[in-house]
Amino acid sequence: MKKAVALLLAVFLAVGLVGCGSGKEEAKETAAKTEAAKETQAKETEGDKEADGESEVSGDPIKIGLTTVLTGDRALEGQYASNAVKIIEEEINSAGGVLGRPIEVVIEDALGTDVGAVNAYRKLAADDDIVAIIGPDSSNDGMAQAPSALEFSILTTAQGSSPTLRDMCNNDNKWLFQLRACDETLCKALIKYAVEDLGLKSFAILHDTETSSSDQARLFTEALADYGIEPMVTVPFTTGTKDFSSQIAQVQNSGAEAIIGAAFQTEAAILVTQIRSMGIEAPILGSNAFADPVTIQLAGDATDDVYCASAWVPNTPNEKGNAFAKKYQELYGEECGKAAAQIYDHISIICEAIERAGTTDRAAVRDAMNTIDSYPGAITTYDCRTNGDCGRGGLLVRVKDQKAEIIAEITSEKVIE
Repeated sequence: MKKAVALLLAVFLAVGLVGCGSGKEEAKETAAKTEAAKETQAKETEGDKEADGESEVSGDPIKIGLTTVLTGDRALEGQYASNAVKIIEEEINSAGGVLGRPIEVVIEDALGTDVGAVNAYRKLAADDDIVAIIGPDSSNDGMAQAPSALEFSILTTAQGSSPTLRDMCNNDNKWLFQLRACDETLCKALIKYAVEDLGLKSFAILHDTETSSSDQARLFTEALADYGIEPMVTVPFTTGTKDFSSQIAQVQNSGAEAIIGAAFQTEAAILVTQIRSMGIEAPILGSNAFADPVTIQLAGDATDDVYCASAWVPNTPNEKGNAFAKKYQELYGEECGKAAAQIYDHISIICEAIERAGTTDRAAVRDAMNTIDSYPGAITTYDCRTNGDCGRGGLLVRVKDQKAEIIAEITSEKVIE
């Protein structure tokens, strides 16, 4: 209010001077003083914004695409992702945006299917204003989208952790970047802990037949082989299974002292619930979904004493991740799921690439992505030099009282090609 009064006073004084003088010179002097007063007010306003931690953004928004699951059994994924988008958009735009422009995340429903993921992706990629696209929280969906990333020549970040997806990033598709630590690292760490620390000697494996879970089952088997151990039985099931009684019976009859599971959150929750309801108290070791807040929310105390090599837990020791988890809890009244933390990191690192590129040109942004080294995210540190294998770590955890207790941090070295 005081600044507005000051401006008015300056204009008033300038007008007064015009009344006392005459001719073009006085008019020019008046206009100059009025303009100077406006500039002073603008600078003071900008100074206030900077003092409040705000910076001016202008121009058309820089658009980033996101394909996530908004409907169906995996809709919680999309809810977490959408919430994370609101947080990161506000943070970046209030801090001055990217290249002085605001960012806008355009979301398309991937429907939880390969076909839905591809259709959502292609709709976004066809929009020339979209600079980069984030794929869904599924290796299957990410692999299905990969050919389109190559066709449209657009930077695409994949949320899946399958080694098959990693190999596509590194060998076949320079536009694709895997930001999660590969399952190869996580699965080996979990088996090492199970054998060397828990002293377990016999295992049965239950796994979904979709690609990422099948990959995890294979990696668990290979990690056991390093200790001269062969699974007592390996039992597959299909995505969407609701009754696991026959599969669990096979595991029970095998005599294995521990159960290894590989599945998405919904199936993981049903699986652990039914294992415990059948009176089986064997330790359960799971892929990263088994300690996710979604799984714990669905399965409750059935997840207690489940061990997991996880990409994310809300009580992460990561300083940036911990701050984000607290903000998410405050805003939405629930613990932050992996799907939210991943989106937070994906948008952050894409914006970093755009800033480094100094342009929104798709090819330049992709090239800039390969210069990112030791970038601190909420989940892990990212190193995208030379190839698309970017995610460097995770957490070894045990669920107790429906909370993930951290046993150890997991890290992997970047292989520079």
